[in-house]
Amino acid sequence: METLIKRLNTDDMLRRHGAYYTTQLSIVSGDDISRFDIKQGRVSKADRELPSSGFALVGSPEVWVKYCQDIPPPEYHELGAMLAMGHVTIQGDMYAMQSNFMFVRRLLELWREDQRRKDRRRENQQEQGK
Repeated sequence: METLIKRLNTDDMLRRHGAYYTTQLSIVSGDDISRFDIKQGRVSKADRELPSSGFALVGSPEVWVKYCQDIPPPEYHELGAMLAMGHVTIQGDMYAMQSNFMFVRRLLELWREDQRRKDRRRENQQEQGK
């Protein structure tokens, strides 16, 4: 998670779009939850299990696996499409999500890159173990 946080805080697009953005965001995939505190565009790992404000992007593990594929199938390629098709839902403060949708979308894209890296690392370790 530390590598992802560093990447999020050095991304030019997030810095531009998030200069005045403060919220809490969770990405929920079954029992696996990634939690972020965002304060004026700076991202940190959330210390609290349940955010006091903000929102969660909730999808099944199967939805997030499809989103994280190198070439995601139609309807899973981007946050807007997944929301429109009902694959991902928003719990919490809809205004917090919509008020800076470009920031949220970019954060999710970088989260996806991090998930892909983790999956490749896991696959390499499994191959080396054979």
